[in-house]
Amino acid sequence: MNQPSPQHPFKSKSFFNSLGYACNGIKSALLSERNLRTHAGLTVMVIAAGCYFQVVTWEWAILSLCIMVMVAVELLNTALEYLVDMLVDGQHSEHAKQVKDIAAGACLTTALGAVITGSIIFWPHLLK
Repeated sequence: MNQPSPQHPFKSKSFFNSLGYACNGIKSALLSERNLRTHAGLTVMVIAAGCYFQVVTWEWAILSLCIMVMVAVELLNTALEYLVDMLVDGQHSEHAKQVKDIAAGACLTTALGAVITGSIIFWPHLLK
């Protein structure tokens, strides 16, 4: 027989509640995280450059993917930083530092990939 799974007390009751929580998380991160605001500014510049150079559909798809992956990694990094800070409660921990450094490394790697991809897409347009 199928038994109903227990409901977690913090689980969303609806899709729209979940969507609201996600939007709150993005808003909170934008207000508190300088790097995320930097990515948002760079996103606006990439979109403006894409419009100016009239990039084609497949280029928009790749640029959009790079932007979304970069923002997602930055949001995960932010969440991980908050979690680590909460767990160590202001105490120095070499393990906590390592976790945060590795997460920052993931952001850097993703950013470099996005810059390389953007360069590959925009370079031919710049040469025209």
